[in-house]
Amino acid sequence: MDAIEIKEQDSSCNVDKVDSKMDAKQDKIMSNENTKSDRNHQELVKLTKEALDKLIDSDPFLSGLPLNVTVEEIKAQIAVAQGQAIMLFLIRKHLPKLSIVVPTHTTTVLDLKKAIKRHTNLYFKRENIKKKISWKHVWKKYNLCFENIHLTNDNKNLKAYGISNKAELYYIKKYIRRK
Repeated sequence: MDAIEIKEQDSSCNVDKVDSKMDAKQDKIMSNENTKSDRNHQELVKLTKEALDKLIDSDPFLSGLPLNVTVEEIKAQIAVAQGQAIMLFLIRKHLPKLSIVVPTHTTTVLDLKKAIKRHTNLYFKRENIKKKISWKHVWKKYNLCFENIHLTNDNKNLKAYGISNKAELYYIKKYIRRK
């Protein structure tokens, strides 16, 4: 009886060893498949990006967009081409002009300020500038200006100020009136 028990124990040990070897092989196969799938995915992403870049460069409406363009920017550019949005340029002293796209009819000064914030943050991200802007401070110290008209009423529509497509805006320092 002791011999039978020893054989059963040996058999169960062998089965455990075989199971662990099978598990190790399966893990290795799965790891190789994941690595191949990751590589295939990366290659597909790279090819898609290259194809999109070529398409954007060849299209006359989209050719002015940066290489790492966002979906929002493509939609905005298409809206400008269809007349559903306008492009405004914000002139900043020592920095390049910032192009901002906003809807044509319903945009208020407050919407414009939010768009400026979005576009500025995107510009900083693209240029790898790690700078945080206090927009509360900016709007407290500066007004937006268009042809010497201060855009002071956040609820007023841009059309009321005469702002149209390709208009140039700039910051102007607020003056505090002392009594």
